[in-house]
Amino acid sequence: MEDALYKDCDNIITLVRSKVLQSGRAVQDEPRAFFVKLIGDYYRYIAEAATGDRFETVKQEALKAYTEANGITMPPCNPIRLGLALNFSVFYYEVMKDQKKACELADSSLQAALDKIDELGEEEFRDAKSIIELLKENLSLWREEEGNNNIEDL
Repeated sequence: MEDALYKDCDNIITLVRSKVLQSGRAVQDEPRAFFVKLIGDYYRYIAEAATGDRFETVKQEALKAYTEANGITMPPCNPIRLGLALNFSVFYYEVMKDQKKACELADSSLQAALDKIDELGEEEFRDAKSIIELLKENLSLWREEEGNNNIEDL
């Protein structure tokens, strides 16, 4: 099962790298962030099932992709930015086993989004709200484990 997952995810990663990122189609910030995040996501999927050397390799590849995507500037309520924050924080929590870093990343992204949420139009608000809610849920669960569960409502 792990080998089939690895093969399928690796095929997708290869396609995204060769057909999208290297072709120049996604050189702009937002599309590039989306596809680099996607690579991080697929490496995370592999890491969640991998063991041994494969685990270490895909963990580092996911970290590299998420870090690159996180370095791309986007508005705090952008759905790609929020999705990245959600998935990157889950990566820290589930794969890296770093609850503190997961909470810090989720909290900083959540606070930045909440600071700007009132400036959004109705459609932008709808797009951002569901991801913000997921960030809040994760942060609540993770903080509950720490005994610190203070998150403001929308």
